[in-house]
Parts: sequence; structure tokens; C-alpha cells
Amino acid sequence: MNYLQLLAVIRSITGSRSHDRFPAIQPLVSVVRRDDGGAATFVVGDAEQAKLVLQSPCYRQFNFVERILTIAKPERTPWIRRFCEIGLIMTDGPEHQRRRLLMQQSLDRCAAGVRAIPQATIAAVIEDAMAVEPCTSAGVACQLVLLLFSKSISALSGQTSELPARDLFAVDFFNPFPTLSSLARCNEAIANCCRAIGIESLDEADEAAVLSLLAMGVSPLHALLTSLINVYAAALCDGAAAGEAVKRTAALDSYAVVPTNFVMRRCVAPDTISGERVDPGDIIYLFLGAATGCPFSRHTSVPFGAGQHYCSGAVLTQVMLNAVRTALKDVRSDCRRLSPSTEVQGKAAAFLTFASGT
Repeated sequence: MNYLQLLAVIRSITGSRSHDRFPAIQPLVSVVRRDDGGAATFVVGDAEQAKLVLQSPCYRQFNFVERILTIAKPERTPWIRRFCEIGLIMTDGPEHQRRRLLMQQSLDRCAAGVRAIPQATIAAVIEDAMAVEPCTSAGVACQLVLLLFSKSISALSGQTSELPARDLFAVDFFNPFPTLSSLARCNEAIANCCRAIGIESLDEADEAAVLSLLAMGVSPLHALLTSLINVYAAALCDGAAAGEAVKRTAALDSYAVVPTNFVMRRCVAPDTISGERVDPGDIIYLFLGAATGCPFSRHTSVPFGAGQHYCSGAVLTQVMLNAVRTALKDVRSDCRRLSPSTEVQGKAAAFLTFASGT
């Protein structure tokens, strides 16, 4: 019963969010306590309260798949375990900073790989995607993500290889309540992508960058590019010239489009949240809303707590976004034909993804 109560609380937040933010919710803090007196779960929907928790030494980073991985067969989840072992998302403090510096060099090489893509190549991908019916902005964004990620990872591996599209978009890591079967499917999708690019030849920093792109990058980039194309096509429909339509997309960035769903912490010292007792071992879900509306500056990496450091993937994301923006002016097909994709799928997932809309 407690599990169903927790699921209902989280769905009430994620299921009612708008395109770029969470609505105000009541109560600001919900507590789900176990009948047997075990660890309680707190769901914090107030951004200011969430900031206090992230700044407090009473809480530490929490691996949200930790519990299920303890019962999952290691042979069915090796790549997910590897990501948890070497990725940034599961660590904080000095170890997080050490890994971050190493991986940043890898991400910089990914960005160089994207910058090297000819503008005409990106435009051709858009035109080819528009030739497929139904002609949707989400469909175009899928092909762009495939191109951009393949080129990024090729810059690390030194091989010219394309990621398998079906597996790339099947990676569903951000699931607050993964099942053993869904975890295994996610692992298989990651494994197929890793085999395609020859990940065994990479050093640990490059491997961490690849796994981070696969596990954390697909859904938010897809949402971002879908939004970009929606804005561009709408501007053309309003009568704007191509150059002016591109200018109208200038306000879009990853912080304005993809809302941060939630981050999780584990209590390590007694505390109170909104008057409720929090004991060591209790788990905290912190809903932060859109990054543009959260209480942190743009120089704060939200998942890792309050602190003056920028999201590791932000520069790469901006390079990808700019590459697509620039290429839009070379597209010869009539982008006014595109059907905007705004239907949200997987409302319990961490990021927005888009399906074909009307």
C-alpha cells in the first residue's frame, strides 16, 4: 500500500506538469512512512525547501537504482552497473570533481566532432526525415539525435560508425520505479550501442562520457530539438523568412525546455523537513521544476546539489543546438509541412519525450 501511495504522489506531480515546468502543488511536502517502521520517503515539491535539503550536510547523493540492482542478476545488468560505477551522477564531493575533470576533456572532443559536421549534412538529414510520413518535428529530431550522438561518439572511438537507432531510443534509464525486466531491456539497449561503437577500446573517461550520453542524453536532447523545430516551423507559418525564423529559436536552450524532474538524496543525520522528522536512511525526492525556475543559478549543476559548477554536458548540448540552428537555413524542403509534436509520453520518466501530435 505504501508503494502505491508513493507512486500516486509522484504521478500527481509528473503527470500534471506543463511543457517546461511543474505546477504549484499541495502539500509542499508529502511523507510516506512504512507500516513496519522502516525507511520513510519524503516527496518535496517546494523548490526553496529542496534547496535547503541540497545544501544540508544531513543528506548525500542517492543511487535510485541501488536497491533493485541488489536483486538484479549481475549478468543481466553489467552496463548499468558500470555506468553507476564510473559515471558522475552517482557520486558527489571530491570523487565527483575528479571524474568530472577527466570526463570534461572527453566531452570537449565530442563537441569538436559535432562542429566538424558539414552544415549541408545536417540539412540533408532534416530533409530525409521530412520525406517520411507522418512528417513530424519529433521524427526529424530523432534523426538529428542519431546523427549528433553518432558523430560525438565517433570522435572518441576514432571509428566511423552509426549508433543503432532502435537501441539508442530504447535506453530508458530514468525510471523512478524500474522493474527487473525493464532494467534488463535498458541494459541490452546500452550494450548494443556500446558494441556498435567499439567501447572496449576506450579509456575510462571516454567510456564514462559514452555511457553518460547514452543513459542521460537522448531524451532531453530529443525534447530540445523537437522544441527547436516546432518554433522554427511555427515562425515560417507566420510568414517569417528562414533567417528570421532561426532568430526566433534563439531563446531556446536546454535549461528553458527540459524540466528537471527530481533528484534524490538519502538522509545521513537526523533532520526535519517542513516540520516532519527525517531519520538516517530515509529517502528524499526533490522536485525542482524547470531549471529556469529553480532556486539555483545557471552555474549550478542541479543533480549534484548547490555549488558553483556548470552542467558537464551543457557546452556539448549548446554546440549541438547551434549546429542544427545554423543548418535549418539550408533546408530546401518546406518546413511548414511539419506537424508539431507536443504529446508527452512517459509522464513518470525524468525528461519529456515527444510523440507525433496533431
